[in-house]
Amino acid sequence: MELKEIAIVVKEDNESMMRRINPLIDHCKSKGIQYFILPSQEDGIPRDFKRNIENSDVCITFGGDGTLLFASRVFSPHKIPIIGINLGGLGFITELKESEMIESLEALEKGNFIIEERMMIDVSILRDKFRQYKSIGLNDIVITSGGISRLINIEVSSGKNFIGNYRADGVIVSTPTGSTAYSLSAGGPIVEPTMRAFVISPICPHTLGTRPLVIPAADVIKLRILSKDREVTATVDGQVAIELEWNDEVIVKKSKKVTKLVSLGKRSFYDIVREKLAWKA
Repeated sequence: MELKEIAIVVKEDNESMMRRINPLIDHCKSKGIQYFILPSQEDGIPRDFKRNIENSDVCITFGGDGTLLFASRVFSPHKIPIIGINLGGLGFITELKESEMIESLEALEKGNFIIEERMMIDVSILRDKFRQYKSIGLNDIVITSGGISRLINIEVSSGKNFIGNYRADGVIVSTPTGSTAYSLSAGGPIVEPTMRAFVISPICPHTLGTRPLVIPAADVIKLRILSKDREVTATVDGQVAIELEWNDEVIVKKSKKVTKLVSLGKRSFYDIVREKLAWKA
């Protein structure tokens, strides 16, 4: 791959972070590669960066999974591959270590890499049948009670099939990539990330028989808010939050867009899970 311009997405744009990415910047300068630095932020992308984003050959993120999730929403619509450099957190999707940043660029230049296409979700929120909001996500959408912790009631359907009314602290709909995030903490299964499926996981359900469910990605999931006089919030990838009202419908479906993650092929998904979850070999 010929690298003319790369995007560097950082968790925080400060002096400490600049010191950590200096080796990458020096490498770019020595190779004549243009670069720009974009802090991960929730309040939109500065207009000045939009041309750079569209012209990027690759995006490199520095931080944790949250930084990569931000980059996914920004760069995936432009089909730009993403490399995740993990700076010390748990990091299931930020595969590479900080010491491997230069190696990753050299591997790209030589063509020694693998592109993994990860399924994404399209999320729409309908109020009185009119769309109020839409977003895209790589990991999940989480519906929870806001403010004081109280049970909420959510009607869950898949296509034309009614699944059930969930009385719980909330409900998570995750992709296979997101199955190792909040869904896993809620008791959901680990799903191999290149599969095409949804995981529906209740959060602390009132009834023990309400269990996580895996369904095909071809289905369209509808979550309808049945709770009145409750604060209810929908959050996409833990970063974009929307307040919901009684009878709002949250529609979740497989997106036509995918996140292209760059892998050097040094660690399999199972190697990463075994390391992160401290499974005994």
